[in-house]
Amino acid sequence: MNSKEQFGQLVMKYKESLFFTAKSILRNDTDAEDAVCSAIMKAFENFSQLREQQYFKSWITRIVINEAYAICRKNKNLQSMEEMTTEPAYSDYHDEMWEIVNTLDEEFRTVIIMFYYNDIPINEIAEYLDIAPGTVKSRLNRGRKKLKELITL
Repeated sequence: MNSKEQFGQLVMKYKESLFFTAKSILRNDTDAEDAVCSAIMKAFENFSQLREQQYFKSWITRIVINEAYAICRKNKNLQSMEEMTTEPAYSDYHDEMWEIVNTLDEEFRTVIIMFYYNDIPINEIAEYLDIAPGTVKSRLNRGRKKLKELITL
């Protein structure tokens, strides 16, 4: 199997996870898709530099996060983050819970989605977001408390 086929298979394997990671930051399907597409193009151009295939998910997720934040910076003057509407992308996720999660502040929303929706371990989330694992744990804990408050209202 050549590297193009290998790359394609890996992207297909992680596409949902990449999308939800981008959407947790951008809160908008269109921008999340743009971030993922840009990240895939950058990853494809540099795929030959990836030494170990086992690190592909970590590597491309980091690229998606960087692209999502770049789009955030670009859109900051165009539209407030709170004005963006959010709707579940896949029917697999419970609509009501998805809406509640999306009401959280970005710092909590991002780690909640990465941890619970994408099954990314705490240490990897810390690496992706360039924060300490303790900070990830703290944000998860505070995010869960905020979710509990929102659910019991």
